[in-house]
Amino acid sequence: LGYNGTIRASTNAEFGQGTGPIWMDNVGCTGSESSLDQCYFNGWGIINYCGHSEDAGVVCRDPTQPGVPLRLVGGPTPNSGRVEVQYKGQWGTVCDNSWDVNDATVVCRQLGYNGTARSFLNAVFGRGNGTIWMNYVNCAGSESSLDQCPFNGWSYNYCLHNDDAGVACEDFVLPVAPLRLVGGSTPNSGRV
Repeated sequence: LGYNGTIRASTNAEFGQGTGPIWMDNVGCTGSESSLDQCYFNGWGIINYCGHSEDAGVVCRDPTQPGVPLRLVGGPTPNSGRVEVQYKGQWGTVCDNSWDVNDATVVCRQLGYNGTARSFLNAVFGRGNGTIWMNYVNCAGSESSLDQCPFNGWSYNYCLHNDDAGVACEDFVLPVAPLRLVGGSTPNSGRV
């Protein structure tokens, strides 16, 4: 699909159950294959007691994300929500102190959106939980990833989750590929 690595694999139809034939069962990849059909599997359409309740999925690392992984959570559409960053394997939020359209533009660019961006303050998309990783983010707007922008340092802040930052991005362009991900909350996650 053109993504650069995996964040995690999912099982048991996490992204919803598919319909129609199940083409692959007992898939075993080493990670060096260039396509899924190069992995070991039972053979096309040879299924051993498998139903759509076991549909596999994946959350891929987006190649447009040169920096720390980002995601948008709690928005009414996949291209809007509370900004969350993954640092040291843990997802956390970004505080809205000094948050503006330049910061939102960098988030949207990093996620692969190529249009305009809007910034939101005061946990408009709901309060997150866990660590607030970034505070006083001060992007110029030209950076390729959020962690290239000046900020106070990881988890060095005086902020509460009622100040979680959010964005809304426009003009997302999906990659063209023979496979697709369906039912995920982001473009790079879903049922295969």
